[in-house]
Amino acid sequence: MDQIDPVAVLRMALILTHLLAFAVAAAGTAFGDFAIFARQRVDTELLHQATQAVAGALALLWLSGLAIIGLDTGFALDALAQRPKLLAKLTVVAVLTLNGAALHLHVFDRLSQPQANPLCAAWLPSVLGAVSAASWLYAAFVGVAKAVTPLLGYGGFMALYGLTLAVAVAVALTVVRPRLASRLAPAPWPATPGRGAGLQMAALGADNGASAGTAGQS
Repeated sequence: MDQIDPVAVLRMALILTHLLAFAVAAAGTAFGDFAIFARQRVDTELLHQATQAVAGALALLWLSGLAIIGLDTGFALDALAQRPKLLAKLTVVAVLTLNGAALHLHVFDRLSQPQANPLCAAWLPSVLGAVSAASWLYAAFVGVAKAVTPLLGYGGFMALYGLTLAVAVAVALTVVRPRLASRLAPAPWPATPGRGAGLQMAALGADNGASAGTAGQS
């Protein structure tokens, strides 16, 4: 009877955890987009829950990924240098982490309240949101890109990643930014009954004055 390799079982469990964390992050990103664009105003409560899920999934991705790297390479620099796909994935996840921190520090508070200049206020959220979406998509590509790794190498992966980011940011500024700005615009002042009655009385007074003037002239 063949014996089970405990290291192989551990690696399998780590890979499964890694995949599940990625799925949770993808779902959280989708719910975050829904919270921003599904209604006329940003659903800040749903957005907060979605970002918490993505942050937790990203932390789990780091932990499981580093554990897998430790099993495979022992963190030996020469072994890491010979794995361009792994280095590319680490780079993309590092960008995702920094981008997520920037979203938390500079964007989410801005989305929770109307802005005096909504089009300007929507610029940074649109750019960082595009970087986030493109990076998650590209991380998925790198994860299954073993067949093209000899062709691309680390430099090719990074060049393609840069192109992906450029296209995503251009689309976000052109398409997403105006839609987001409409959700950040201040609400129009409601016409109160008192204000409406005052306007009606003023108009009526103007009409009466004009009628009296006409009668005096005749």
